[in-house]
Amino acid sequence: MRRDHRPYWMHAAWESFENAWARHFLAPHFEQLGPAAKLTQPWHIEAFGPNISIGTALHIVATADQKVRLTVWSPADQGGKIEIGDAVFIAPGTRIQATRSISIGHACLFAANTTVTDSDWHGLYNRVDPAPEGRPVILGNNVWVGDGAFIGKGVTIGDNAVIGARSVVTRDVPPYAVVAGAPARIVKMLDENTPMQTRLDLVGESRKLSGFMDNAYRKALKGNSTLGWLRSKLFPRRGD
Repeated sequence: MRRDHRPYWMHAAWESFENAWARHFLAPHFEQLGPAAKLTQPWHIEAFGPNISIGTALHIVATADQKVRLTVWSPADQGGKIEIGDAVFIAPGTRIQATRSISIGHACLFAANTTVTDSDWHGLYNRVDPAPEGRPVILGNNVWVGDGAFIGKGVTIGDNAVIGARSVVTRDVPPYAVVAGAPARIVKMLDENTPMQTRLDLVGESRKLSGFMDNAYRKALKGNSTLGWLRSKLFPRRGD
């Protein structure tokens, strides 16, 4: 399929179903889930453990073969937690796993199959410890994490940094740095004087997000009809 043939009403009905499913089945698993969340196929999003808090305008895309997993696994007296800011985007296959603390700032972007963890989960010599060591992970605002990247325990990443695809981050990353490799190293510094536009600017308020997403779909699906969608499913032709 080269384009989406659905009429707008069909998209709106499906989105309403996703929203209702997320409110009923998924939201209760969070300590907090802010308004204007856009959760695509929320039945493929797994939230496990206590103290998972998320701000406004979260956008997660999950699929059957690439679930998104947010996991807190720690003894009750240690109070592990995941805190995610406003206007964060998470692509399919992302895993965020905390035994102590993972804090993610506003407007961060996670490409597909990224991993953020604050623990190795097993010791080199004691591989059955039920309380594995963890060191907090902190991502600042507007951090862009590339496809398949790994961010390990004890790492702090500064505002506006970029983590290259397949990078393995084991050390702190300063603000505005572009890092790549395994282990990740600085390959470039962004110009701090160049204005940054972030998802927070675009969709940070719930009303802005709803309007932005609705207008985008109305434009993309303009001119589509129910009969045209049926024809594309039953009698596809070149160009569909």
